[in-house]
Amino acid sequence: MNKLWYRLLGIGISALVIYMLFNHYGLWSYLSLDGFNHYHQQILEFEQKHVISFTLIYILSYIVLIACCIPGTILFDLLAGFIYGTVLGTPIVLVSYLSGAILNFILVRTLFKDVLHQKFSHLRHIVLRDGGRTRTAYNLIGLRFIPIIPFWLLNILAAILDIPLVTFIITTFIGIIPTSVIYVMIGNGVRSQLAENAKVSLDVLTNPELWIPLVLLALLIIIPNLYKSFKKNS
Repeated sequence: MNKLWYRLLGIGISALVIYMLFNHYGLWSYLSLDGFNHYHQQILEFEQKHVISFTLIYILSYIVLIACCIPGTILFDLLAGFIYGTVLGTPIVLVSYLSGAILNFILVRTLFKDVLHQKFSHLRHIVLRDGGRTRTAYNLIGLRFIPIIPFWLLNILAAILDIPLVTFIITTFIGIIPTSVIYVMIGNGVRSQLAENAKVSLDVLTNPELWIPLVLLALLIIIPNLYKSFKKNS
C-alpha cells in the first residue's frame, strides 16, 4: 500500500510540475490552432537558425508527451509536416512516437503496472484475441490503423497485459504509419497554405494538399467499420 501511495504521489508531482511549466512559459498557446497561426513564422525562423537544436527539442518534446500520455501529439505531427515536409517529417514522427511509446511501455510495466491494471484491466478485450499472440498482434496493428481508440490507452493496455516488448515495438511501428503519414501530409499542406499568407481555418480544406489526406483519414475510420457491419450481416 505504501508503494502505491508513493507511485501516485510521484505521478501527481510530475503532472503538477509539467502543468506549472506550461502555465509559466505559456506553452498551452502553442498547442492551439490560434497559437499556431500566430507563432508559425517565429517557429520557422527559429528552426532555420537552429536546425539541429530545434529538431532535438522537437523529438525530446514528442517523446515526453507520449511517455507521459499528454495530449498534443497530433499537432506535433502537423508541425513535422509544416517544418520538414512529408519525406523528412514522416520518419522523424515515427522515430519520436516509437521512442516515446517504448519508454511509456517500460515505465508502465516496471513502475505502475499494478495501479493501471486495476483501472484498465476491464478493457483487456480490446487488445487480446483468441488465437494466441499472432491474432493479438494483428489486432494491435488494426487498432492503430483506426484512430478512434486513443493510442496512449493501447500503450498502457499492451504493457499491463504482458504483451512482449518486441511484439509491442513491431505492431506499434507498423500501426502508426498510416495516420502519421496523413497528419504529416496535412501539415505540409498547411505550410503551402500559409505561404500564400492565409490563416489556417476550415477554408483551407479546399486545398487538395489538405482535403486528400483528410479523405484518406476518413477512409481509415469508415472502411473497417463497414467491413465489420458487412461481415456481421452476411
